[in-house]
Amino acid sequence: MQSETAKTRLLVLALAHLGLLLFGSIAVAQQSIEDNIRPAGQVCLAGQSCVGSTVGTASAAPAAAPQAAVTAAAEVVEAVPEVAGFDVESTYQMSCFACHGTGAAGAPLLGDSDAWTERMAKGMDAVMVNVMNGINAMPAKGLCMTCSEDDLLSLVNYMSSQ
Repeated sequence: MQSETAKTRLLVLALAHLGLLLFGSIAVAQQSIEDNIRPAGQVCLAGQSCVGSTVGTASAAPAAAPQAAVTAAAEVVEAVPEVAGFDVESTYQMSCFACHGTGAAGAPLLGDSDAWTERMAKGMDAVMVNVMNGINAMPAKGLCMTCSEDDLLSLVNYMSSQ
């Protein structure tokens, strides 16, 4: 009789733990879902509450009027430092090096003056058409989608002059 009581207690205890485990995993799964769909970043203006905190104040208080929000936005914009100029070398490392540093798919290597002389003989306009549209295995803009045409021209000049 005692062994049946012990088995029953063990069964009840196991079911209770299973219930807690199941309930806990559902809560964790829900939290994980919320974390996965939460925006990566958010712009917070002075006086507006933002994910439980307020920029510029210790307590969460909405902006008094639309004009106050515009003024706060202007203050935030003024506080942002000016973006530095185009960095050819770091952009080369991020966008061009994979092919032009290894010769992948026949890309002319940085420092291979013969290969670059051959390409530059066609003229810079022809080279830039290839850069903008891609050629052979090279994708359009060398996958530097944030680069302007002037940035890409600087990259070509950098690679061809090394």
